[in-house]
Order: sequence, then structure tokens, then C-alpha cells
Amino acid sequence: MTYGTYLRLDITVHGGWRAVVRAVAKKVTPRGRRDRTKRETRHCFYRQMLEYHREAQKIVSYWRL
Repeated sequence: MTYGTYLRLDITVHGGWRAVVRAVAKKVTPRGRRDRTKRETRHCFYRQMLEYHREAQKIVSYWRL
């Protein structure tokens, strides 16, 4: 899970957490969304993308972009 994946979600930093979750859900294959054995990995992926989004929002607010 890299920052590059977050950048490829094609969302703006001004978007909310729901926009991030929706974009991530589109990136995960339908089979991956249904597979119960990959649930923990999937949730970790969601959390990581949300953390990258929060960090990007902090940078924007700090620099007032």
C-alpha cells in the first residue's frame, strides 16, 4: 500500500472521507469485496487510504492551498 495508490484514486483533497471510501471501493475488485478471508486486509487498505487523505488535508490547511 503506497501513497501512489492514494494519488490514483482521482479525488480532491477537499473531498470528505466518504469520497475516499467510494473511490477505494471502486478500485477493489467485486470478488475482493465479497471475500471474507480478505476482510482484514481490505479494512487495512481502507484505513491506510484514509490516513493518506487526512495527511494531505493537513498539508493543504497548513499551507492554506
